Amino acid sequence: MTRQGDGAKGHRPNGAKNRDADANHLAQLVDLGISLSAPQGRAELNQKILMAAREFTNADGGSLYLVNKEETELQFRILMNDTLNTFFVSGREQHKPFPPLPLYDADGHPNHRNIATYVALSGKAINIEDAYSADGFDFTGTRAFDAETGYRSKSFLTVPLKSSAGRVIGVLQLINARDDAGNVITFDPAIEPIINALASQAAVAIENRRLLLSQRDLMESFVRVLGNAIDAKSPHTAGHCARVPVIARMLAQAAVDDKIGPFSNFYLTDMEWYELDLAAWLHDCGKIITPDHVIEKSTKLETIHNRIHEIRTRFEVLRRDAEIDMLKRKLAGEDADTCDADFNKRVTELETQFAMVADANIGDAELGRETIDALHDIAGQTWVRHFDRTVGLSWAENQRLSDADLASLREAGAENLLMDREDQVYQGFNRGELYNLSIARGTLTAEERQVINDHVVVTQDMLAQLPYPNELQRIPAIAGNHHEKMNGSGYPHGMTGDEMGILEKVMVIADIFEALTAVDRPYKRPKHMSECIAILGDMRDKGEIDNDLFELFLISGTYLEYGKKFLQPEQCDDVDIEAFLISR
Repeated sequence: MTRQGDGAKGHRPNGAKNRDADANHLAQLVDLGISLSAPQGRAELNQKILMAAREFTNADGGSLYLVNKEETELQFRILMNDTLNTFFVSGREQHKPFPPLPLYDADGHPNHRNIATYVALSGKAINIEDAYSADGFDFTGTRAFDAETGYRSKSFLTVPLKSSAGRVIGVLQLINARDDAGNVITFDPAIEPIINALASQAAVAIENRRLLLSQRDLMESFVRVLGNAIDAKSPHTAGHCARVPVIARMLAQAAVDDKIGPFSNFYLTDMEWYELDLAAWLHDCGKIITPDHVIEKSTKLETIHNRIHEIRTRFEVLRRDAEIDMLKRKLAGEDADTCDADFNKRVTELETQFAMVADANIGDAELGRETIDALHDIAGQTWVRHFDRTVGLSWAENQRLSDADLASLREAGAENLLMDREDQVYQGFNRGELYNLSIARGTLTAEERQVINDHVVVTQDMLAQLPYPNELQRIPAIAGNHHEKMNGSGYPHGMTGDEMGILEKVMVIADIFEALTAVDRPYKRPKHMSECIAILGDMRDKGEIDNDLFELFLISGTYLEYGKKFLQPEQCDDVDIEAFLISR
């Protein structure tokens, strides 16, 4: 019988000790919950879970298994053991991970022989005093491990990790509880509720991390699907959205690795790398609304098809008219040689004129004023149309014709060889034949070029509507400023280099270099590497791209590394990079 006042003689009652222990465990659980909720890698999270469980129970060792996605096996993640001085983590190349534990046998029956798989399948915790004398479970593997290492596995506490929905997502197994003297003892049943609470916190932390990763994977997959869709939309941009991220990452990595140059203090966090990847894949997302007839316009007369064929037919009509006129004159008794000479002269004239029209249609060379005036002279020639031009038109085409047009177009009449008609101006574009053939350089009219340029504005508008987490707030700027130039002559905002971040400048070079080196553009031949670098060098000299990044692009060998992976062998000629370096 305990006498009154015994507790005052330096010995605290067991109840007080238990209350102190419970309070300490509660405080530890709270601290652990806070720790587990912090952002961290998978290995770090698993390590915290196992270390906390071992600390609560003073266990000599322990391991953590997680259920695979298909829920067919337990996959080893981490093992610790003080006596054996062992620390294994799955995935580390220097350590061979333990094999997975199948949850079902070959016939589909539950694997209840293994204690870890039994706990995973049943969702019940198991506390074993001595593995060597326990019934109902197969500890053959444990005995073999002990025989190989000289260890003695005795007490086991195995608990399930359950998600918020009650689904087992893993198993925590602790081995050999110890008393204060280091002797192996049984796991105290009183500690089991604490370990179960810890396992619950751990499961929630693992589940949350998986959810965040799955959301990140979903977003990245969606972004890549969008990028690939834009690439597939047009052979003119095929592969562009997929290759620009490669160049951007290579150049950014070169900047991170630059320890003595202008980027010696530059580094990127994991989220900043992720931000760059997403921005690079999204940089042309605005092209998804760019009309196909503009993106696909490889000649000046191209809309949905190349209208040079219609014009050639008109020249054929004029040639046939000349031939008919020649034959009529002969029948009328005129000199045959004179008639033939006049006909041949007219044919030569038509062939020369059509050659000029066809050459102007290509858009490779810049047209001078003299050529444009000659095209207007050619356009003034007429041919006779006999068929009603209002039949076979869609409702929308008819709506673009005035009543006066409808009346005149139903009757036969003369038409210009090259036409700029009012009904060819609609939806913001002038599809007039002479108007398009008179484009001084390239194949795009001013309004078409503006639509192409506006894809950047659309990109920025689209990306600005997305609710980014704080770590990804720069995506619209990185993705949307790739057509800006360091001297302020770019678009859409005319920004200067001082207003742009390093990753934005990286995107400028990546976008240009991919377009220059692309081998799948139907409107141009593949350029040699030396040509592409020379063009970039000229842009640098004009202040259009960042000099430090351009020189790093060369010195680091990034241009060559990319070229070996994505360019044709004959494109990869030698480049004298020293000729382009001005600051090193």
